[in-house]
Order: sequence, then structure tokens, then C-alpha cells
Amino acid sequence: MGYILKNTTALINSKLTDVGRQKLSQGLFDIRYFQVGDSEVNYDVTYSPTVGTQIADIQDSWVLAPEWNAQNASGVPQSNKQYVKYPYYVQGTSGSTYGLPIPQPLIESVYNTAAPLGFFTGYTAYTSSAYTVSSNYYVDGATGLTGSSCVQLIPDFCSSTTGTPQVGDFLTIYVDGSLSCGVVQTPGYPMFTYKIQSVYSGLTGVTVCLDRPIVDMADMGCVGNARALIYPSGMTVQYDTLTPSSYWSGNIFSYEQFCAVSSYNVPVWNMNIPWSVSPAGLYGTTNPDFKYFGSVNYLGTKEYLGYQSISGQTFVNSTGATALTQSYYYNSFDEKVFVLPEEQKAIAIVHYTNNAVDNFYGEKFATEPYDITRPGAAGQARNFQISLPWLMWHKNTGCTVGETFYIDPAGFDSLNLFDVNFMASNLNQDMNQPGMRYFQLWDTHPNQDGYPNRVGKVYPDQKIVVFDDEEIIAAMSYKSNRNWTLPAPKLGLITPNICQGGNTNIDGILTGDNQTMWVTYRFNSTAFTDSLHCNYYTQISGPTTGCTTGSQNVSIRFGEEFCFLSQPCSGYSANEFVVLAQITTGGTLPSPTNWVEIDFTSQLAASSVNGYITATGLTTNTFVIDVNNFDNGIPYDLSNYIQLPTIGQDDYLNFGDEYYFYGSLQTDITATIYEMRFAVNLIDTQFTNSSNPSRIGGNRYVTEVGLYDSQKDLIVISKMQYPILRKGTQQFLIKLDF
Repeated sequence: MGYILKNTTALINSKLTDVGRQKLSQGLFDIRYFQVGDSEVNYDVTYSPTVGTQIADIQDSWVLAPEWNAQNASGVPQSNKQYVKYPYYVQGTSGSTYGLPIPQPLIESVYNTAAPLGFFTGYTAYTSSAYTVSSNYYVDGATGLTGSSCVQLIPDFCSSTTGTPQVGDFLTIYVDGSLSCGVVQTPGYPMFTYKIQSVYSGLTGVTVCLDRPIVDMADMGCVGNARALIYPSGMTVQYDTLTPSSYWSGNIFSYEQFCAVSSYNVPVWNMNIPWSVSPAGLYGTTNPDFKYFGSVNYLGTKEYLGYQSISGQTFVNSTGATALTQSYYYNSFDEKVFVLPEEQKAIAIVHYTNNAVDNFYGEKFATEPYDITRPGAAGQARNFQISLPWLMWHKNTGCTVGETFYIDPAGFDSLNLFDVNFMASNLNQDMNQPGMRYFQLWDTHPNQDGYPNRVGKVYPDQKIVVFDDEEIIAAMSYKSNRNWTLPAPKLGLITPNICQGGNTNIDGILTGDNQTMWVTYRFNSTAFTDSLHCNYYTQISGPTTGCTTGSQNVSIRFGEEFCFLSQPCSGYSANEFVVLAQITTGGTLPSPTNWVEIDFTSQLAASSVNGYITATGLTTNTFVIDVNNFDNGIPYDLSNYIQLPTIGQDDYLNFGDEYYFYGSLQTDITATIYEMRFAVNLIDTQFTNSSNPSRIGGNRYVTEVGLYDSQKDLIVISKMQYPILRKGTQQFLIKLDF
């Protein structure tokens, strides 16, 4: 741009000079002075001395555009010092030409809506080559879903993708009994993700061998097929690149194509699940423990976000109230159960990490309060949503598959769910007041107190989402072998020999309040599939020492939260119900290797149907752990139920090997504009005479404003669209956005 076009919106065009940018980098950017001038006005052709009047319109004059290089101090031959050539004098016709600008900074937020990213649109999985290696296969229910580790993938018509499975790829099968071509909808059906260990091509398809046996549906009499989706072995294999895309279109800086910039963005989000302790029943002698899980390098983030060391942080809400934790869930009787940082076994970190150069999500997620007068307007926190279309969530009393989570869910406005929280450091007070900002993540299913279920946290400034509900984490983990969640039971203390059948042992399992029993459970299946135990570890302390109450047993009860437990072939099914328990003393946490199995299947025999456990059988029974069944329990070994990699089998799927978030995320984004504004005030008795030698008389004009630092180096140069008549008291407002 040589000259300023006269039809532009801004009256004043401003740029940082080269020296201004240099001093900004040095921390020396400090505006102290201004000059106004009329350097680009030639009064000789517009004023007649004989007539004494103006004979042409000086405002038709063209003004050169402000340039970055108006002052350059990088040395000859680049140096340039292009100040206001003809400045106005502050007083009279000589002396100082510098005035004092008045700073008037402005902060303004702008909002936009980021396009949804992820593997799904609604309940339908994207099946194109942008998302899958191939979606053009299915598994025959009669011959493929038989519990074998190797399965034939049969070509189908659902997709035109031409990719073929490779070793290391992930195979996701959705066992809906039909060929749904990626649709995941109610009622809920099992979904499993496996890692391909070997590939064999055949005449009618491709045979792949997996990291563990595939689900066995045929033995249960289930008919129909399963949709197979092949996903790549890593982000950079298909979704991202090892090197960022060039922002500019060519190999060199092309001045003709400066607008042809890269707009490529990774279409899916990342996910990593770091474990800080091994799951129950993993011994670490034969099978690698958590230190060898795939996402172990993200444990630093787990600590940073306050999910590891209880002494490291304090959680503060908007009222200033502090707590050791704000992570909790509801058991199946709607009782709130808090999880302390050191009790948090794992978290699922959802993040957008890629090598694209575009700042797709701006500076942060937009989290403005809901405006009832502008529903859906950009910037409102209510627009944030993260979806798991395949999840069978036990808190969903309507038994519909799929969940969407919010930081400001509709329908709960009176509960102040959209309440900003902060994590304050206990070791660096400079971090606090307020601390690291986050919002709770909620579902939309109210408990008996009217509150929905909290499942995690959203950190808008870090642009990450954390699921800390350990059952949702289990369902999101490929190795857990399930896409359903299990409810947490309610524990109680019960006096021995009361309502316990023929048990005559009067000694309880817990003798004092220094003892803690930890309880979880699992379902076993002789035909369907064995999966990870319930990942909630419920605890109860023994009776208070010194009271008249003697030793106590532990009772286990369930509420109505087994909506997806059914007979085959939808939801999930089980033939056996096993309680896992261990006792610790002195407030220590449970060890993965000290759990025992207590089989309560026989107690459910009367309520089973066709040999399958029913929800009614679980909710109408009270299960009691006493000395006898605890002592007769067998050591719990997770490898008896899930095929775990042995030490040295690094290529086999393990916990923590997740790398993509199998869902979708939508959010509004925001950026903060910091506007540098300086008012240049010209009173009627000052800056009335220019040093321009062409002016003899008549009107005076202003074409430029220079802003200078304390050394009187030109920091900002501003030009008008056209000469502005100088008269009376005037103000010019110089603005630069950062």
C-alpha cells in the first residue's frame, strides 16, 4: 500500500515502527510524547497570497500510508529515520513540538463458535477416510463373534474407503446385530476396541488376530452381525503430521499469495488416561504395572491438575470456601462420595494437541454466563458440550445410550452449577488469588437432591477436559472390555449373626475405626465377555473404638442403577457376581495385590433368568462380608478375566494406550483484545502553527501523528485518510490492537 485509500473505515491508520517492535521485544515500549504534523500538505498550490483565500480543496490531497519501517535502527543500509517532517509547535512559531499523550487503554473480548470436532455427528460415526483406515468391513455374528482372538473381517457396502487393516491398528466393533454403517443408537449395544496383532488376507476378506479374545455372542444365541471400524495406530499416522504445515502456501515467502495460508486442522481430539496405581488384581510380576502403561508420561499433568498429592493444593469455589477435593460421585443411593487426590487412580485427559499452525480454539474456551435474552449466542458457557454417543451410563434412568456433558447444563439454573472454581497452590502463594480456573462437568440426570452428576472438570484457559469419574474412565479405556459403567454400592456396618443365615461366628470383620474395608465388585460371564471390575472403590471404617458396639461386618446394597444389565443380546449380561474386598489399617490406601474375591452368585440364584443375573436380584439383596467368606476368598487376579500383556509384550494393548478421544466436542471460543489507545489533545491555544515552509497563510491541516518514547524514538506512526482541518480544540485517538 503506497497511499491510504479514502474510502476505508478507519480515519486514522496506525502502525508500530520497526523500532517500536524492537523495543517491544526488549521490554522498553513506553510511549511518552506525540507530534502532529502536516508534512504531506503543499500549501503553495492551495493558497493565493494576492487574493488571501484558499483556491483549492486541500482535503483532496493524497496521504502516504504509515509504514513499519518509518524508523529502523538495524544499521546501514537498513536504517531509516522518518519522523514527522513538519511538526506543529506547541506554542507560537518556534520551540518544542512535543506534547503529552493521554493513555486510554481498552480491554474487549470477542467470541466465535468453533466447528465441532470428533468422530461422531450425533449418534453416527464418521466413516470416511479422514476418520477411519476403513469402515468397509463387518464381522459375521455366527462365525466371527465366537470368543476367538482371531476374526475374519468381511467386506461390505457401507463405505467406499479402500484402506486395509495393518498391524498396530485399532479395531472397534459395535455389536448391534445389524449393519448400521456407523450408527450408534438406542438401545445400548456392546462396543469393544482391540489392537490388531497380525493380519492375513483371504479370498473373502481379511483375518486379523487381536490382543485378546473377541466378544462371544454366538454362544448366547444372539443373531446378527457387528459393524467393524478400523482406526490408525497413532495420531500422526492419519490425523496429524510430524512437522507442522507451512503457514504460507509456497516454499518461499510469496508476496502474491500471502492469503493462501494453511487451514488444515486435525479433525479429532486426543485422549490419554494416565494411571498412578495399577488396577485391582494386577500384580506387576508377570504383567507390567502402571509404570509401564502407555500414558505414564502424562502423570505429571495428573499431579499438576491436583489429582495426585493431597498436600499440593486447595480447591476454592467462588464464595471462597476451601476443600481438599472437589471430585466426587454419587453412589446408587444418591449419597455423595468424595475422592481425595491420592485416591484418584486415573484420569482421562482430553486435549487438542497437533502440529497444525492454525489457532483453531483461540485463546480459551468461552465461558460467559447464559443470557436468557440471547439464547445460543456465541460466547455462552451453555454452548460447551462433550459427547460420548456410545456410552451406557448407569445414571441414565431412561436406559438410552449416549451421553452429552456440559459445564452449564440447561434446566438447572437455580443450582448455580455454572460456578467458577479455582485450584490454589499450597506451596506457591504467588499462584493464588484466585488460582487455576476450572468448571465442573455435569450430566443432565438429576439425583434425588435435584443435582446432576459431576463427572470431571473443564479448564477453559488450558483448553483441556478431564474426566475424573473412574467408571466413565473405565468405559473409555480400550482394555477394560466394556462401554458401560457400573454403579457404586452403599456400604454399612452390621452386627454379626444377624440376618446371616446359618452363620454362627459372632466376631465381625472390622474390629475398630483404625481399619478400613475397601469394596468393589465385578460381573463374570461364561459366554459374553469378561471386563474390568467396577472402578469405584467404596470404603467404610470400622466401629469407633471404645464404644459399646462390638466388631462389625460390612453390608453391601445396590440401588436401581442397573438399567443396561439384561439378558442377551443388548446391553451387558453376566452369570456370576463377585465382590472384591480388602482391609487396610491406619488410613493406608488399598494395594492392587491384596484384593480377595467373594462369590455371591448363589445368593442371586432365585432371581436369575435363564442363568443370567437380573437387576432386581442385585437391588433386592443385601450382601454381607463377614470373617468366614472374607477368609475363604481367593486372591483376585485380573489376568484371569482380561488377557493382559506379559512383561516384554510391548506391542500388545494395555491400559493407558489410548491416544484419541472417541467422541465429539463443541465449544465457543474467545480472545481478549487489548487495545492500546492514546488520546492526542490539541487545545485551541496550542499546536496552531506548523513548521511546514509551504504555508504562508490560510487554513491549517493535520495529516500525521507520531508517538515517541522517552528517548524520542518513533514508536508508532499514524496517518489520516486525508488532511484534517486544524481548528479549535481537537482530539485524535490513536489505537493499536494486541
